[in-house]
Amino acid sequence: MRNFIIVTFLLAALVAGLGGGWVAMNYYNPGTVGTPAHAGVGTNGRPEDCTNVNFVVPARDVVERAVLFDKGVIVRGTFEANGGFGRVNLLLRVTSPQNEEILASPKAENYDFTFPVRAHGEYVFVFDNRYSLYTAKSVGLFYCVDRGR
Repeated sequence: MRNFIIVTFLLAALVAGLGGGWVAMNYYNPGTVGTPAHAGVGTNGRPEDCTNVNFVVPARDVVERAVLFDKGVIVRGTFEANGGFGRVNLLLRVTSPQNEEILASPKAENYDFTFPVRAHGEYVFVFDNRYSLYTAKSVGLFYCVDRGR
């Protein structure tokens, strides 16, 4: 009888630990990234033409950020992901105002990008974390607009 009680107690503790870990991973707030470490490279000496945005992409979800760009500029930027356990990576896609995909990254913890703006309008940055079952990711998106001055 004593062994049964001990085994039952250990089994209950194991189940509670696993359940608590699952809840913690699902609702873990990864914090913020701030300005990505290698963001200064993209400024081209003009930090006033740059923007830094921080946000969280929940597990099994997608977050979109729409940005208005003028025709003829070049956008240079980077993103950095933080949070989670193990691999901290996201997919990034950028779509044009005509809903054409103009940029697609592999799964990455950080990724540098450059693209020319061929039409005036809203370009949508899509951060995809749908493949992550439990962990939200904090993202720092940093981009600069080169107007060719």
